[in-house]
Amino acid sequence: MKTNTGMVSGMDQSLYDAFAKVSEDNQSKVAIYFLGKPLTYHDVRAMSDSLAHNLEEMGVSGRIAIMAGNSPQFVISLLAINSMGLEAALLRPGESPEAYDCQYVIASDYMMNYQEFNFRDMFLIRDEDLAPYGTSLKYYFREYLGERRDLSSRPGVHKLSDLIFDRYGQYDRDRSPDDTFIVKKTRKMESPVLIRNKDIMSAIADLSAYLDGFRKNMLISSSLYHMSTLQFLFTALINAGTVNLVPDYMDGQTSMKLAGRLESNMVVGNSHLYRQIVEKKIGIPKTIRFLFMIGEDFAPEFMDRFRSATGRTIKVGFDMTESCGAVTISPLDSEYDGSIGKPLPNVKIRITDRSGKDVQPGEMGFIEVSPGRFMGAESQYYNTGDLGYIDAGGGLHLERTRRMIINGSLIDPEPIEAAVNKASGVNDIAIGMRYEGGLPVLVAYVVTEDVNGIKRFFESRFPPYLRPQKYIAVKKIPRSPAGKIIRDQIIEIHGGDQQKASAEAN
Repeated sequence: MKTNTGMVSGMDQSLYDAFAKVSEDNQSKVAIYFLGKPLTYHDVRAMSDSLAHNLEEMGVSGRIAIMAGNSPQFVISLLAINSMGLEAALLRPGESPEAYDCQYVIASDYMMNYQEFNFRDMFLIRDEDLAPYGTSLKYYFREYLGERRDLSSRPGVHKLSDLIFDRYGQYDRDRSPDDTFIVKKTRKMESPVLIRNKDIMSAIADLSAYLDGFRKNMLISSSLYHMSTLQFLFTALINAGTVNLVPDYMDGQTSMKLAGRLESNMVVGNSHLYRQIVEKKIGIPKTIRFLFMIGEDFAPEFMDRFRSATGRTIKVGFDMTESCGAVTISPLDSEYDGSIGKPLPNVKIRITDRSGKDVQPGEMGFIEVSPGRFMGAESQYYNTGDLGYIDAGGGLHLERTRRMIINGSLIDPEPIEAAVNKASGVNDIAIGMRYEGGLPVLVAYVVTEDVNGIKRFFESRFPPYLRPQKYIAVKKIPRSPAGKIIRDQIIEIHGGDQQKASAEAN
């Protein structure tokens, strides 16, 4: 079978159409490995076509929420929804489909475990659907998954596997690059962000130009709901590369073994993976050329630790978490220089004051990104709401007190706190972030007499990336007159790296 390694040119098509074109020329090539199990380009397209056909036959329309961890089903569902010309709302754990006006949900059971939702139909991704050759994921992740409710017997719940293995013929319909593809919500905007097909294709083109000349065979462990992770994933697929996809709670030792065995040459990881590599002295396969960590919070001291422990450098970057992915990444031919990278091709960044005027070079201000592919902006820069400055060499430096990003996931503490406050023995709780060893950790400050009981509650009800790494018993949670948690105060009182800790009160 002919193999095409060049990227499909032009942005005047949908993501599905671009992928379909590549799959026609690379049908027998492996598109995705999941826990070592291969899916060819033909497999992925056939499954997405089958899912799209069955969803349409069931009358599914409008906006569809996806609440799934790293899995082929996430990718297949996204392609299917795009092929139908519908909108996919990518939800973080704890976000409500109702807040996105979604009547339909595609979800992994562990993503739905700690919060009740109303939905018309849910298409459930079961453990046995994810694991290699029909075995259960519990065999692989016994210590991570905990106890969960059986959702399969609820009215309106369908097994996603029943809808993707029909091997239905190619799905054909008109799709426009101006169609909305993905819907995300930001913390600073009340209305959802609508991301078009051509926004995604533009982001892929920028990353493809950055990686030009290198094989795009990637191990991806960072969460797929993160837009920069999707940008890397589809950059690989649209360039006929191979994605070695691992669950976002996979241990570092297994991830690196898979990377070496399947000859990945890039890793798109998160702080959880890189922390394990340092602390457990995990070797990095010689096949790996580049390591990426995009949109994560970290202290420069961690980069020094990582380089000392491994002799390798992580390429870091700034991303539009809720919109269209990475806007800066460290140059491929440079060492870590303290910045979070330089703008990708076709991306411009400026720093402004509160009135929108440019500040002097090196001066702190609001980070604004050039128009075009972000949020459908056509005529003006988009203000990200983040603070930073640009150094003399063009590198962007981020003031890291505005976001709570841990292990590649943007954490929204309020749904977690609301769920845990209902648990027996909890009088009050606050979720915060502080830095240890140069990387952020999630901390639960709990008013309780049974800290171990609260830890067991988290382990039985929450996915691994929402479980605190530390539990601290406190006498009182500081709150404002309006009842809002004052996070910077509780972190200051109970230790941690104060100048780097997240101070945002939600």
